[in-house]
Amino acid sequence: MSDPNHIFVYGTLRSESDHPMARRLFARARHVGKGSVPGRLYDLGWYPAAMFDEREKRHILGDVFALKPGGKLLAELDAYEAGDPNYERVPLQVALLDGGTVTAWAYGVTKPPNARVIPSGDFVAHRNAKTPRPVRP
Repeated sequence: MSDPNHIFVYGTLRSESDHPMARRLFARARHVGKGSVPGRLYDLGWYPAAMFDEREKRHILGDVFALKPGGKLLAELDAYEAGDPNYERVPLQVALLDGGTVTAWAYGVTKPPNARVIPSGDFVAHRNAKTPRPVRP
């Protein structure tokens, strides 16, 4: 498989987020739409962790962005996500909510964290239900 030219984000980088890196992503990549992947989403407080698993019945909701060829944005996202050694960037098949699929990079954890699962798989809705305010760092 060739390297994907899309990225799937499910937490502080979602289009609804007010996080500075989310604003940078929205300004420098084209928003394709909402999508989902099978897996479990965990609540780590200010941000979530995803454990992708194609056999999982639950789905993680997020946004898909098209990356510009030859751009530095993916390297910047790698640096942003590098704060936790349990995260890795992996290619996934993302089901777009408007139909179709796309192969995209996503950052997931390599082992389940000691945290509660977000049953809806939607970090933004989960955060808004707990504390109605924009997602911030």
